[in-house]
Amino acid sequence: MYVNILLAVVSLLSIVFIVFSFQIIFLGRSIKRREQKIISLYKEKIDKIPAFIEIMSKKTAYKDIFLEIIHLHKVAIISNIGSIYDILENNSRIHREFLFLMKVSARMRDLNTNGNFLYIRNFIIFYENTISKEMLFLNSDIERYNRLLQKKDLTIVGLFVFFKKRMRTSS
Repeated sequence: MYVNILLAVVSLLSIVFIVFSFQIIFLGRSIKRREQKIISLYKEKIDKIPAFIEIMSKKTAYKDIFLEIIHLHKVAIISNIGSIYDILENNSRIHREFLFLMKVSARMRDLNTNGNFLYIRNFIIFYENTISKEMLFLNSDIERYNRLLQKKDLTIVGLFVFFKKRMRTSS
């Protein structure tokens, strides 16, 4: 009798462990795909910066305002991006410089009627907004993933199988 109860408990715990393991594996893959999507969006945004600078520099007397974003663009091109955490700092700095240039461009009337400038500006803004949304989704997936890891550790078998805990991104 006790053996049957023990077997039932062990089999129930095994099923729970298997379900948690599959959820963790699939959620981990989903997180990896979302990270790759953010990295590709970041690279597409970076590719538009030289055209933005080229169009804006023709209408600007002060070429020094572009030095920082040119430097950040070079760093973004040269750097080896292996994970999402490699781009976070550089992306926030590029975003700040882009906002500064947007404030400067708002004061230039002839620049705001240039179709090429408006097209590229809207592309960069689109990529920035999409990256922000994807970061929010990524953070919620990471929270769910870490909660599943905590629940998995409640099972005896789960204590012997290790999954890597993930850090949230700060956007």
